[in-house]
Amino acid sequence: MTAGGEQVTVSGAGSATPAAKSAVTSGGAVDAVPGRRPWWVWAIPFTVLFALLCVRNRFLFTTRLYEQGDAGANSILIEQAKHFTLLVGNYSRERFNHPGPAYMYVQAFGDYLFRNALHVVPTAWNAHMLAVFALNSMFVALAVGVVYGWTRSLRGAAACFAVFTGFAIAYPPIVNSDWMPYMYVVAYMVFVVAAGSVAAGRAQDAWIFALTGWFLIHGHACFLFFVPVLTLAVLAAVLWPHRHTLLASAGSFFREQRRAWIPVAVISAVFALPIVVNLTLHWPGDFGKYISYGGSGRAGGHSLRGVVQYALWFWWPHHHAWLAPVIGYPLALAAAFWLSRGSLRRFLLALLAVNVVSSLAFMFYAAVGIDKLTAYYIGYFYWSAPLVTVLVIMLAVLEAVRPRPGTQGSRFVLSLSTGVAVLAAAAAFAVFAVIPGTRTSTNDIDESLPQVVATLAARAHGKTIVLHIDGPAWVETAGFLVQAERSGVKACLHDPWYKFLMTSQFICTPAQAASGQAYWFYTPRGLPPHTPVILRFSGMAVAPGSP
Repeated sequence: MTAGGEQVTVSGAGSATPAAKSAVTSGGAVDAVPGRRPWWVWAIPFTVLFALLCVRNRFLFTTRLYEQGDAGANSILIEQAKHFTLLVGNYSRERFNHPGPAYMYVQAFGDYLFRNALHVVPTAWNAHMLAVFALNSMFVALAVGVVYGWTRSLRGAAACFAVFTGFAIAYPPIVNSDWMPYMYVVAYMVFVVAAGSVAAGRAQDAWIFALTGWFLIHGHACFLFFVPVLTLAVLAAVLWPHRHTLLASAGSFFREQRRAWIPVAVISAVFALPIVVNLTLHWPGDFGKYISYGGSGRAGGHSLRGVVQYALWFWWPHHHAWLAPVIGYPLALAAAFWLSRGSLRRFLLALLAVNVVSSLAFMFYAAVGIDKLTAYYIGYFYWSAPLVTVLVIMLAVLEAVRPRPGTQGSRFVLSLSTGVAVLAAAAAFAVFAVIPGTRTSTNDIDESLPQVVATLAARAHGKTIVLHIDGPAWVETAGFLVQAERSGVKACLHDPWYKFLMTSQFICTPAQAASGQAYWFYTPRGLPPHTPVILRFSGMAVAPGSP
């Protein structure tokens, strides 16, 4: 059966099921009939985006790169993940670790796959970056799959890919950076899109909602607030129509919708495991520090005006930022009501509703959970708000050009609208392929680290290298320690204050501090006058020290 020139698959023998009977709406729109999405919906967006990132960053396949700074601190954790001993996430400047290690295990797997198994990259950090590319490409592919589930059309999938690529053009690091504030962005965007899908009634996307939600929780403590809030909003939307028969509906769901809830249960069990184990072994772990920070004077205390201005920056970082949501959101709402029909309208309205909940939650978080409202990197993930708004407008406009089935020129108009969507995706992809920002940053790279480690190890004559550092030298120290571990050189940091950055693995024991070979890492400003310097790297001065 065709609707407006598109094929609609109807299950059943001889007659359509109730779900399939509603597949053709009054305007020929195809409803989101439950069923598997074709392979290309997932494979093409993932493949083209991952391939582009690899081509634009092809230096990763040949150049030996050694990380320091935040990348070095993360690599310390990734090395632990390779041995399946890591139970916590990346460090926070508030001197705790975020809840879970999921991002680190992804990069550890990338290290094993791309460097140890396939031998396509020469160093560990290069493999970590390929894993980041693959993860973000997967998230974009999941969003495309969600949208296709509602539009059942190539143009819907292409429009979604175009919107995500457009935001990557504006902010390239959201797909090609391993800095954690950027790594939450696409995950949260897809989380919001999946939330709208589940709230609109598509339980098949619950596993995407769960997967992205758990990645976010692992990545940053703030998502211990955002994920439950949006989950409760989605549950309220799903359960409200069944409020009078809640127990019977729940029983029917668990009996008949195993493909929806079993993946959610499995994903939740896997992601919860390291958090539960860590809490069991180190109660209350870092959770006590989250609560302590939230109740301290360091967080919150901002005016409503300051919070609103902070949130508006993510819509449009200019003087008249308020125009973006004031114009964009009503336009998206009007487009969803007047230009879309049937199940797609339900999905678009659910997306906008989830966007409102997300925005309110973000402003609450900014008011009570952020210390400095000039630190925009904390809220990069809220770029989801303008993305969802643009996505709703595009999908509604594409839906509006669909004529009634059987009218003259219907196939031509459908082909034209599909062509427009595909061209938009291709144009966005082409622009993203040539902009300089597509090349990942190597600012946290120091190619001299192996030589520095070898030089100090030779001078230590087999003793443990004991480092004393001038505060800002932690950047180079993180790179030195991770490279020392990879080289089999024993090294540790004398000051336990840096445990949150370097982990207890690299904090010296009293025996190591007493018997090791001591060195000082100084920044240019911190170097005392007349101090003998052994070598310099990355602007750092290395001086001998006493145990």
